[in-house]
Amino acid sequence: MTHKIISTIGLGILGVDPFTAVYLLSMGLRQEKKSNITLFFLSYAGFSIFIGAILSSIFGAAAVDILKSMVPGDNSPVWAVLEFVVFVFILVWVLRRLFSARKKKGEKEKKAVDGRWIKYLSTGFVFAISCFTDPTYYAVILMGGETENFLTATLLLTIWFVVSQFMALIVYAANGLNLLDKLVAWVDKLKAKNRKPITYTFYAVFVIIAVVLLMDIGSYLFDGRYLF
Repeated sequence: MTHKIISTIGLGILGVDPFTAVYLLSMGLRQEKKSNITLFFLSYAGFSIFIGAILSSIFGAAAVDILKSMVPGDNSPVWAVLEFVVFVFILVWVLRRLFSARKKKGEKEKKAVDGRWIKYLSTGFVFAISCFTDPTYYAVILMGGETENFLTATLLLTIWFVVSQFMALIVYAANGLNLLDKLVAWVDKLKAKNRKPITYTFYAVFVIIAVVLLMDIGSYLFDGRYLF
């Protein structure tokens, strides 16, 4: 069980999602009621965790066997093609970021829209459904299925949600404690102070990943096997 928890934490880190934090931040800055923000966030968390746990219980370990039969073998050329696609995507993205002309972005004021509780509940449900676009969510569901235990699957998915949504949790807590404005000011100050070093470090990491992928592809083409 310990190794599953550690694996889940790792998958949560890989699946870190900043978009929910941004959405919560916008809700707070629009002066939405705290009860509405709570309803949205808890419905998002609840639907994400329990839908995944239910799927784990229904499909169980059988889902793992189905997935294994669909995944290409370790030395399949499919992986080389996928790595090349990722390599090109990273390279193009970094080059466009580095050499594109700077464009001034005007900030548009967002008007608060009044709505009933069903609006926030349904928005949370939509955000939960978006979890299905994240491969790490599937991985945790499959691990939960291997345990064949609903409570264990729920625990694993809860850990995954907390880790992957740690930024949203910070924003949610700051809003609840009336510290949202201070949080925004601190983030702006940090960005202004360390923007360039952080940005170039971020680009460097992506370039290194792209180079490693290219080396892996080269190893497969010339030696018939992958480095990793």
